[in-house]
Amino acid sequence: MTMKTLLQVSFQGWTATPRMPFILSGNAVCMPTPSYSLLLGLVGCCVGRPVEPEEVRIGFRYAYDATAVDIETRHRLVKDGGKIKSHSKGTDAYSREFHVNPKLTLWLDKVDWLGYFKKPVGAPALGRSQDLMKILSVEEVQVTPIEEARINGTLLPFTGQLNSAGQLVQLVEAYRENEDVGTGRTATASRIFLAIPFMSEEEERASAPIAFPNLYQTANQQVLYLHDWQL
Repeated sequence: MTMKTLLQVSFQGWTATPRMPFILSGNAVCMPTPSYSLLLGLVGCCVGRPVEPEEVRIGFRYAYDATAVDIETRHRLVKDGGKIKSHSKGTDAYSREFHVNPKLTLWLDKVDWLGYFKKPVGAPALGRSQDLMKILSVEEVQVTPIEEARINGTLLPFTGQLNSAGQLVQLVEAYRENEDVGTGRTATASRIFLAIPFMSEEEERASAPIAFPNLYQTANQQVLYLHDWQL
């Protein structure tokens, strides 16, 4: 089998907020895993510029200790004449769910970006600006393609043949920054994904292996899915 060299980056933080999309009222809740658009933003923060999805393929494994809820102030915004501005109704308070002690491992097919994670341009965060993530390590690793594996703590494009427990969610894969300042972003393709939550070793052994494209395994038996963008 042909081996591939990837960049492996390990992060750890106090809190993370991989928010469930399209929930606009009541409590803000979290997905079991980050979305690929959120991870692309995390990478772009370290690189110091918006990173386009065509530039890099991403694989990840995500875990956290617990879920908690806090009260926050929400700033309402409105689009007026193509520009984003504050809403006339001002702010309000609402409850927001977050993850405690998140741990994230990223695999990127850009080994020449190692320096950006040794000395990131920005402060990486997973969700809100206060959800800061510390980079524990960054290294090049060799991975081997495999046909099936027990996998969790990741996000897979959903197909009818995908036989695994998780949460179905429709997500935009990535966003592109508009050229005019203040006009926001433009979404790329929207797809249905299966968010597979992190499992303990015992739960993982009891789960069924799945066959899926772009599965790889590291030398220390970590399994990852390397995502192909649909643009």
